[in-house]
Amino acid sequence: MSLDLSIIIPAYNRVDLLRYTLESVARGIQNLQVEILVVDDGSEQPLAKQLTDFNHLQINFIRQENQGSIIARKTGLKQANGEYILFLDSDDLIHPDKLVSQISQMRNQEADVSYTDKAVTTLIGSYDSLVFQPHGTLPTVKDATEFYLKVQPMPHSPIYRRSYIQKHLENPLVPEHQIFDSVGDVWIYYNLALYPAKIIKVDGYYTIGTQHNEERFTQHWEKLGIASLALMSVFIKNCPKTEDTLKVREQVGECAFMSWRRLPTHFNQTFENMMLNIWINSPKTSCSRLGGRNFQRLAKVVGVENAARILRWIQRPNYSKIKTVSESELKELVNRLVTI
Repeated sequence: MSLDLSIIIPAYNRVDLLRYTLESVARGIQNLQVEILVVDDGSEQPLAKQLTDFNHLQINFIRQENQGSIIARKTGLKQANGEYILFLDSDDLIHPDKLVSQISQMRNQEADVSYTDKAVTTLIGSYDSLVFQPHGTLPTVKDATEFYLKVQPMPHSPIYRRSYIQKHLENPLVPEHQIFDSVGDVWIYYNLALYPAKIIKVDGYYTIGTQHNEERFTQHWEKLGIASLALMSVFIKNCPKTEDTLKVREQVGECAFMSWRRLPTHFNQTFENMMLNIWINSPKTSCSRLGGRNFQRLAKVVGVENAARILRWIQRPNYSKIKTVSESELKELVNRLVTI
């Protein structure tokens, strides 16, 4: 029997949250033929022994030594057999109609990728008590570079054609490394951004983000920033400097510039310089893509970089007011960038 979909779930401990995820999958399968690949990334207790209440699902537990979420995703992808691929983290949920809606439209339109809008919920109480609230609408884009570098939907929004994603992640431009783990979804996006794809948007708030009290990467924005900077740095270093890659290199430069503008004042100087240098060394685009009207007016007088510095000084908070890690930890994190 051919499989419609492979759902790949990298997981490390967090069994209680993973139960919510698997319950949402159970409700979303409907009439599809689906395999679930739970890649147990070295959990303290094997997940297969803790989740026997989901034995009614077609789950393949793949246990490996702890190597991080990116390696776990690739482990699952190598063993996947479905026509399509969906990545879920161990605290992600899906709407009951997500799978059938996206797959049916992908088949009808022969698409490589589909995505949807987002809803949110708080993981507390029974699954039936959860309330899904719409949370923003994404633009409709068809260009792969724009989609992967600018739109960047939640990691469990896209469903991919397996032949497409396996081909382009087999030998990725940015190799696997644990420093990218906190932005593992963006690692996938960057490695796909160079390649044309037919991308469609499926209407509906079918991708469910969650709020809960367990530890997560988003609690420490500095760690996300370090991972993002490392990812952009390696991408720019490895990306061929050709006319075919001009657009993607321009947009990576724009992303770096906008990320630098959002940094707080009195942040780590090494980090700031590395982020700004990605933009300096990337092909330049229109000033209108780097800021609003006030920024553009100021840039005409003092230049793009100086305008950004002035507005950042006025608009952004002092780092001391929003820091989430110690000075020593931040220094250690920045030092890791040198080794990448």
